[in-house]
Amino acid sequence: MKKILQISTLLLITFFYGQQVSDYQYIYITEKFNDQEVNKYGLNDLLQLKLKQKKFTVITESKENWPAELLQNPCQILTADLLNTSNMFKNKLKVEFKNCDNKTIGSVDGISSIKEFEPGMQEALEVAGKKIPVSAPVEKSITLKKEETPNQVEILKKDSPVVAETKKAQIVPAPKTEATASQKAEVYSNGSLTLTKIFLTNGEFILVNPNNSVPYATFKPSTKKEVYRVKLDDGTSTLGYLEDGNIVVELADSDGSFRKEIFTIR
Repeated sequence: MKKILQISTLLLITFFYGQQVSDYQYIYITEKFNDQEVNKYGLNDLLQLKLKQKKFTVITESKENWPAELLQNPCQILTADLLNTSNMFKNKLKVEFKNCDNKTIGSVDGISSIKEFEPGMQEALEVAGKKIPVSAPVEKSITLKKEETPNQVEILKKDSPVVAETKKAQIVPAPKTEATASQKAEVYSNGSLTLTKIFLTNGEFILVNPNNSVPYATFKPSTKKEVYRVKLDDGTSTLGYLEDGNIVVELADSDGSFRKEIFTIR
């Protein structure tokens, strides 16, 4: 007599990116934006430039010409769109970022006091571009699990074993490295504040004010080279990166925009 079995497949997918714009590496920009009014002002190239300055990889080719990596997993890419939100007093626009489910996961606004449409919209995009976070993509983990259920209805051989297996996408940790004597301390300054850079393990480092026992900032590597997740001494989390030998930290202003705090080696 044959045994009646049912094998149900439970697919658990946990995404560690897709929640924030900075979690992505790739951004797709169409030749024409959905808002036809925006297309009049030649903003496509300017948006590409602003995204590249934030370390994103910009894709402009039609989808059939995308790299194989993105064709296999289109959820690795965001689509950027521009919306004209101007009123009778100000030129305004919004940059929206949508995921593979066409859901908006982030947006930034720009406002210009220039009354002429074309230069005003360009200035508004310049303002919005400063608010776009730096790309610091993170990995995703996919867990696949097959398990028996109490009601088994699939026909298998009587003596065939029921196999339960778990497949999990492996995330390779960064190699553990120890700071060498020559790496122990470097001095950086932004003109008003002088900090000491101290290397830790696993690519981490801190910036320390000699007059304060609490580190000014702690840097932990992201999955992108020379881009770090930063925790400041007040508990605020932000992004930092290395640029031309300098350490750059993005600090939020009260209006929601970001500014660069640049520390140069002395």
